[in-house]
Amino acid sequence: MIDMDIRADLEEAHRLKSMGRYNEAIAHYDHILQLDPTNSSALENKGEVYYYLGRHEDAIACYDQALAINPDLPNLWYEKGYTLRKIRRYADAIVCFDRALAIDPDYTFALANKGYSLNELGRYAEAIACFDRILESIPNNLRAMTAKGISLRELGKNEEALNYFDRALGFNPINSFVWYNKAIALRNLGRTREAEEAVKIVNLPQAPGTSDNTGAGARK
Repeated sequence: MIDMDIRADLEEAHRLKSMGRYNEAIAHYDHILQLDPTNSSALENKGEVYYYLGRHEDAIACYDQALAINPDLPNLWYEKGYTLRKIRRYADAIVCFDRALAIDPDYTFALANKGYSLNELGRYAEAIACFDRILESIPNNLRAMTAKGISLRELGKNEEALNYFDRALGFNPINSFVWYNKAIALRNLGRTREAEEAVKIVNLPQAPGTSDNTGAGARK
């Protein structure tokens, strides 16, 4: 009977979370955890709710509790790493992404976010290795192309960076984030007029969903 109650409560908590009724969802997850303190699904989802509320340390605490119960779930390591990256604890985030990848080497989101974190730390060559792995299996991954372009640009390889920005724009020609980064590379090369044209495109009104602030948007 308790198992049935927990399943029903968990479904209701997930429903409330999906509706953005976060405080009510937390109350349901707490009730589940009173009945079953080792319910890793409740802990993980409660952590996600705290993340959405901007309560990042509380989210990390939930993920840590869930990982103490089951350290072999790559999605838990990913969620913890993503939250750490959000609060700029990049080195700690990389540790979590590495744990996720040790369990699932093909976990693209963990690999991408590891690359973004490496970029933030200025470890561009290591970041490129992450993006190359993604592009080997998903050649049209726009975020990986753009992020690799940023890495190359920061290494002073502006011409190579432009190749990747142009590839990304081939898939989404009105992506303002890519145009912005392309403009920086063009300026670095002294191609001022082309950079100014790129900036004009950046400043054009964008349709919803057309920008891609690589690495800073969706959790997955």
